[in-house]
Amino acid sequence: MGLEDVVDAVEHVESLLADEETGPVQDSLSWQETDADVQLGKACAMLGTCRQLRSGTNNYVSIVELSFNAIERSFQFYLVDQTAAESADFRKHEQVFEDIESRGVFSDTSVPARIDAFRSEHRARIYYDIDRPGRDLAIGMHELAEEVHSYAVEFADAHSRCNCEERHENTF
Repeated sequence: MGLEDVVDAVEHVESLLADEETGPVQDSLSWQETDADVQLGKACAMLGTCRQLRSGTNNYVSIVELSFNAIERSFQFYLVDQTAAESADFRKHEQVFEDIESRGVFSDTSVPARIDAFRSEHRARIYYDIDRPGRDLAIGMHELAEEVHSYAVEFADAHSRCNCEERHENTF
């Protein structure tokens, strides 16, 4: 692939974004109509991908990154669903963690602040490959993401809108 091919690929993506013609939406995100449900669907999709990666590869970097994303999307789902917030209000990672922490969703355990501290210190090091996550960290992060997601869905009483349960049952 030469430079001209790279330029062509960039122009193609720019055209898709400018025309807002990005193609069919993936099935797991096709039914959501509200801002909150889109965030919930994204979290469910990321967790589903983590499950697939765990059963088929040892791609620990992707599992860790998707787990962080799923946690953040789960928090954002709760905030948008249960408050007057909109997804556009959360353009910085730390905003989501600070807002969920201030609302006491996890009581006084400081869970969001603790995850945010880990995210801010270790995620960049893992993402930019200064640290290389091992299997135990990848599994631990995925399990943490599943627990956070389940808790946020339960706290928001949104079981009927979460499709993780049915996909989770089909995976294992």
